[in-house]
Amino acid sequence: MDQHLWYSKNCESPWEAEPFCKFYLRTPYPDSLRRSTWSSKPALELSSWPSSKSCKFLRKRPEKIDHGDIDFVVAYPLNREIIPPEQVGRVLGAIKSIELDGNRPSNYAVEIGPEDWLVHSAQPLPSDHIYCQVDVRVCGDEQEAQRLSIFHGYGDLGIIIGAIAKGCGLKVNHDGLKVPAPPPDPAVQLTDSPRAIFDFMGLSVDRWLRGFETVEETFEFAAASRFFDPRRLHVPSMDAFNKSVQSRDMYLDFLVWAQGKTPTTSSAGPCQEAAEEALVRFGKKSEWDAMVNGRYAKTWLKSNFNGKLVAEWTGLGWKGVKAVMDDVRSSAGGECALVGMEPEKLKKLVFASQASLKLEAEQK
Repeated sequence: MDQHLWYSKNCESPWEAEPFCKFYLRTPYPDSLRRSTWSSKPALELSSWPSSKSCKFLRKRPEKIDHGDIDFVVAYPLNREIIPPEQVGRVLGAIKSIELDGNRPSNYAVEIGPEDWLVHSAQPLPSDHIYCQVDVRVCGDEQEAQRLSIFHGYGDLGIIIGAIAKGCGLKVNHDGLKVPAPPPDPAVQLTDSPRAIFDFMGLSVDRWLRGFETVEETFEFAAASRFFDPRRLHVPSMDAFNKSVQSRDMYLDFLVWAQGKTPTTSSAGPCQEAAEEALVRFGKKSEWDAMVNGRYAKTWLKSNFNGKLVAEWTGLGWKGVKAVMDDVRSSAGGECALVGMEPEKLKKLVFASQASLKLEAEQK
């Protein structure tokens, strides 16, 4: 299986990112370290990375003055080989690491040389040894790398799009487009294609690719969604960052900006309409209906055909109750055939099974 890497390291750079490459490198260095630092040691590291052919940067928030971290994409492709976390550490020259196998992020401590620090920082060296943290995430396939590129590009734009979708009963993030279901049922995955998601929401991937010069342009882009309705916006949790979206200034600025804006025509209907349309569009309506019917059947049976009720009706102990319930299910052609049955009819089936099994009520 091809591997795709998301790599993180502190740094400052004005470079613009290009999306849609297979490997993710997401990076952080102290803010004072600039392009020449990154182009020396890390470029050497990337050149020694097995089978990676290019390195590009993910697109940052417009009008951003400094950068606490920079996102990189490294591509393309691997020779169907597995790169273990320890090999990543060797390539990066990591001093310490927390390594996790599979599609999970590993963390590496990489030392910043005193020469790099002194060349690019006006401040004295704060200690003998300075380290930056490098986070590497292995993506399962190119599609996942594309989704991460789209939904983590341009600051909080992906979060804003997700919030607009959530307002009409949908879930959109770097995992794809889903329709949430009541617990414990899982959400129904509709698609993981960024272009298909944008098309459904009335957004343009081509416009996204042309880029944005200002934050307001990103707001206008998101508000062009046919599901935009400022009355339905609320603060969603940000699972990918494991912290509240309240710490994201760009998202909060969007909430202020959106107030008083006119909802789009498609957002005027009930939330259920958007979810229903999405299920039909992506061919998941039958799967959804089966899940809804299964959930209803389970709830109905739990309330109307359970061991406690059968024991009350028949006066049997737990062995007798089990035998009767199994016999009722068998005679009815399966448990699902009982769902929605009139209570008196169901009782008659229970008593008929008790009689056929010749089970007497226990003496109290």
